[in-house]
Amino acid sequence: MTPSRSSTTQRFVSGLWSPFSKATPTSKKPVIARPSDNFTERQKRQSRPPSCVLPGFQESLLAQMEQLNSDNGNDPKAQQLLNLKRQTIRQSLVLASSSIPNKDDYDWEFWTTVICDFDQIHKSKDLQYQVQKGIPPSLRGMVWQLASKSKQLELMEEQHYLDLLRTASPYDKMIQRDLARTFPGHDYFKEQDGVGQEGLYNVVRAYSVYDTQVGYCQGLAFIVGPLLLNMPDEEAFCVLIRLMSSYGLRHMFTPDMQGLHLRLYQFESLVAEHLPHISRHLQRRGIDSTMYASQWFMTLFAYKFPLELVFCVYDMVFTEGLDAILKFALALLKRNETHLLELDFEHLLDFLKNRLFEQYKDDERKLVQDANSWDIPRKRLIQLEKEHKAQMLKEEQDAKLLESLQKQQAGLQQQVEQLQETTRTIQQEHDDVQEQLRDSQHQRQQMTDEQHSLRAVVQSLVTESEAIPAQIEANYSTEFNLLCTENAQLNQTNARLEDQLAAMESLLIDIKMRYAQSENERDELSKRLFELKKIIGQ
Repeated sequence: MTPSRSSTTQRFVSGLWSPFSKATPTSKKPVIARPSDNFTERQKRQSRPPSCVLPGFQESLLAQMEQLNSDNGNDPKAQQLLNLKRQTIRQSLVLASSSIPNKDDYDWEFWTTVICDFDQIHKSKDLQYQVQKGIPPSLRGMVWQLASKSKQLELMEEQHYLDLLRTASPYDKMIQRDLARTFPGHDYFKEQDGVGQEGLYNVVRAYSVYDTQVGYCQGLAFIVGPLLLNMPDEEAFCVLIRLMSSYGLRHMFTPDMQGLHLRLYQFESLVAEHLPHISRHLQRRGIDSTMYASQWFMTLFAYKFPLELVFCVYDMVFTEGLDAILKFALALLKRNETHLLELDFEHLLDFLKNRLFEQYKDDERKLVQDANSWDIPRKRLIQLEKEHKAQMLKEEQDAKLLESLQKQQAGLQQQVEQLQETTRTIQQEHDDVQEQLRDSQHQRQQMTDEQHSLRAVVQSLVTESEAIPAQIEANYSTEFNLLCTENAQLNQTNARLEDQLAAMESLLIDIKMRYAQSENERDELSKRLFELKKIIGQ
């Protein structure tokens, strides 16, 4: 039974292998490109590692191959010339092979035919047989380029490659930081700012600008390293493009990592079918393929495996396709099955990551033979791909359903919280009302007690008030009689005084009238006096 994976997994999520555990998010700020002004001159003097050079004829052979590709084969004379050039290349390869160690292990005549007429021979079973025996190291880079048809791309991308290197990349700092961690033990790559690290930097950085959706992913440099050990960086860039696009490796590095999930699903299904004991043992130990196989598929086994084994993996990938990595993965588990079944979790995971290749360390051809012993029908892989897509679709639907349910749950939870808040408010109000009710009942009891007291007081006052008039009448009747007698006398005195007052007022009125009359007479006398004085004055 194969565990499922969600297609929405983000890049290098928890559980998927990452070659560098301290990777940081992609910087959004563009940085200045690293190549200097004399980049072209430096590229011209850049050389490949000694392991991939046939002394004395490699560069001339490449020149002849390019001439062969550019010549017109329709002209009969040109065709004869091409045949002569092919014979020359064959002779050069045969002569050069005499200085190669273990030269008898390779069919140089066959590989000469491959170099000269790859289009005619690449579909034959002889090529698969010879690849299992091993591609001559000095020809490996050219065979990879021919198999991937990168030469067709190189004619278009050579100037484009230089332009990409001059373009700012937002991944520049991340790439430079990871260079020293890519093949740190290999002489060609361990020197800081050396030819190897510079080649890695150029190819990976150019691709990060070329494919903006993928950009730069940690682990991509491990794909490029084996290419640089067999060809210059501009050729490695073109081969990398073919690997990513034509061979489907790109889907391993896209943000959803769909290709990696598919390969892991196919791998686990095939392990469950063909290696059931290992499958059950890994499940019992809680080890998922993402813990160890992700690094195999994302780097084509280059992260931990010896490069001699990695070259063999590349040989089969370029000639048979990316499905070959499943054969190598199954072969590794099958060869180590007995030992794997004896290990516990910690040692098992360490062995799967770091020591699974030890039995092939001295004989890489045995790994190729073991891988080719596995017959994995293409129909089965297509069926597994369909199952994976159906599972991903179901998981996506389940995820959408789960998201919908989570949203509903969140809405219900919000309603519950609102109801709880309302309940708390109502409970608080209820407590307040209860407190007020208790206070009111206490006040009511106090008022009832006061009412009883007041009623007693009122009753006492009523009794006293009823007794007061009789007491007053008894105590003050004599004085009241005296006051009545005095009041009657005073009334009589008052009547006499009023009569006297009326008489005095009548007298006063008579006096005032007399006074007014005397005033009138005085005025008359004054007038007459004035007239007399006037007469006398005349």
